[in-house]
Amino acid sequence: MSPPTPSHSSTQEAKVSLIAKKFSLTAVAAVCAESATFPIDIGKTRLQLQGGSGYKGTNLTFFGVLRSIVRQEGVKGLYAGVTPAIARHIPYTGFRTIGYEYIRRLFCGDDVANAPMWARAASGISAGGIAQTLAVPCDVVKVRMMADGRLVAAGEISQPRYTGLMHAFRTIYAKEGLRGMYVGCMPAIQRAALVNLGELTTYDTAKGYFVTIFGDTLSCHVSSAVCSGFFASLCSTPADVAKSRIMNQVQNPDGSWPYRGTLDCWAKTVKQEGFLSLYKGFFPGWLRLGPWQLVFWCSYERLRIWSGVGG
Repeated sequence: MSPPTPSHSSTQEAKVSLIAKKFSLTAVAAVCAESATFPIDIGKTRLQLQGGSGYKGTNLTFFGVLRSIVRQEGVKGLYAGVTPAIARHIPYTGFRTIGYEYIRRLFCGDDVANAPMWARAASGISAGGIAQTLAVPCDVVKVRMMADGRLVAAGEISQPRYTGLMHAFRTIYAKEGLRGMYVGCMPAIQRAALVNLGELTTYDTAKGYFVTIFGDTLSCHVSSAVCSGFFASLCSTPADVAKSRIMNQVQNPDGSWPYRGTLDCWAKTVKQEGFLSLYKGFFPGWLRLGPWQLVFWCSYERLRIWSGVGG
């Protein structure tokens, strides 16, 4: 007598349960990674805002920016905007990581190990772009809260514009409408697509190589994460500069905006500051993405194995 086959409904429930478990694991790993590397992120964002629309002040190096934050705002200033940053990563990292596994099948088929690079790249770009679309409002709040400390220290505003995540959402929606929640969405989505082109595609490819050397071990995950962080920074920094400046821009007195979009922002930035200004924050971005990838992927892979999901 053959064993009973599972019903369609039970199979679907098992799939949903597995996705929910993976989503929870990515959330925990992302919170760990974001909390550990956030001071680098705020230094990178402040560095990218130097020279942007309405900027008044001295151009500092990355470490000069960090010293200035600690001196003027205290150590807690290094974590200004951490709440929306963590809130952003829960849907963003959850979808892009889990979505990549499923989207990859559309481009790569069942033989993932032998799939061409273009198929993996298309999977990473698609997963990153869709995930960022969900997370743009949190990204807008994060960038603005990061910028507030500098504006207060420079005397441009008397106090931070927002007291917290929900207050920021309410204020932006009341003053700028739904458009304000999605200002800078295109460069943000472009950046996310490029980050995931470099990150997920590289991690996936590198892991396929290193697993043959180390096995599915911590050494394999560390080596793959280091490669992933470098290529993610290389691909995404110009879009990251545009995203930071567009999200933080303030309307001109005549009602127009300093930047009309990514290309306009790039053109004005290059004209005023030179081509290399598009790579402002590359080294702190790499300095952050390297440890971020390391903490996230190692945490996520370990959590998958410990929870029984598998590496």
